[in-house]
Amino acid sequence: MHAGDRGAVWAPDTRSPVVVDEASPDPLERAALARCGVEEPRLRAVARAVVARKENGLPIPEIDEIEFLQRASGEPHPWPRVWSIVEPLAAPDAALRTLDAWLAEQPSAGRRRCGVSRGVPVGPAGRRALTVVAVDALADLAPLPTRARTGQWLAIEATLLVHAAGGKVIVLGPSGAPRPLPTAFDGITLRARFAPDRPGEFAVQVIADVGHGPRPVIEASVFADAEPPKAPGDRAAPGEDAGAAFTTGDDDEHLARMLFAARDFAGLRPFVRDGRLDALARAHALRMAASHDLSHDAGDGSPVDRLHAAGLDARDFGENVAHAQALPLAHRALWASPSHRANVLGGEFDRVGVGVARDEHGDAWVTETFAGALR
Repeated sequence: MHAGDRGAVWAPDTRSPVVVDEASPDPLERAALARCGVEEPRLRAVARAVVARKENGLPIPEIDEIEFLQRASGEPHPWPRVWSIVEPLAAPDAALRTLDAWLAEQPSAGRRRCGVSRGVPVGPAGRRALTVVAVDALADLAPLPTRARTGQWLAIEATLLVHAAGGKVIVLGPSGAPRPLPTAFDGITLRARFAPDRPGEFAVQVIADVGHGPRPVIEASVFADAEPPKAPGDRAAPGEDAGAAFTTGDDDEHLARMLFAARDFAGLRPFVRDGRLDALARAHALRMAASHDLSHDAGDGSPVDRLHAAGLDARDFGENVAHAQALPLAHRALWASPSHRANVLGGEFDRVGVGVARDEHGDAWVTETFAGALR
């Protein structure tokens, strides 16, 4: 993938890992990579795109654009994190100390993979942008084509890098609800097959039960009889503008309004908001914000454990968690994720609780707790 005046050029497939062809000749890039983790060349392409924006005086792209660049590059790991600084040529050590502090705030649940890029000197002071893009690799993906024909059978093969009790593969087509695929798991590798049934983009997501609850470990896009987009375009989720009046007010109410509007957009009956589930969701959001750990178990037990500890039980139960700089971006990320959207649209749920916590940087940590036949 590279991004230029004519937009992103997509890699022919999504896969991991990719062999590093050669080490960077830049000593600061090498030093930053040594601190971050194993190099992933397709993340380096994303870092280069961020550096180009910084050199043009633009801010770091929002997380959905970063994910678009990542998918276009053919790199499959979810939840990328981006660090970037503009540093004088004479102060590389200060830049590395800032990077060390950022990395210390980023707990790694798997094998951290990184892409690093440093820009060209700009201005009389010779300032240069240095960018790191990092992901946690909990699984690797055998090559999955970016382009396909309608009706063509495609194999999805994800090899776990951490212990998992099980998993599944979910596909979200250009319209309709997400659907799980028949998935085989031998304790190491998850395998599934699907054939696109109509033209358009199909989002493929591999979910693994990795001990802290189910978690997306692989994401990819396949375009059936359609060209991939050159730019992210408008990727707003249904309901994003429903809580606009709450941008400086009640975060929980803002999130609830967006969630309810998304259900209404899909033509589904509204959830009943339950104060008991609100309390569970809020407590978990606070825990994630304090620990900077986006997880279904941030040291406070699994979602089901927390439900039972509160003296509750349910026939059906689910949980969405997200982290973003802005609350609408968290809602957008949950809608874009096949497994999270399945919870939002789930017909087995009739009650919901929501909770939002802000960390010291002002970022939003979100929990949505779903239940059916709560008692």
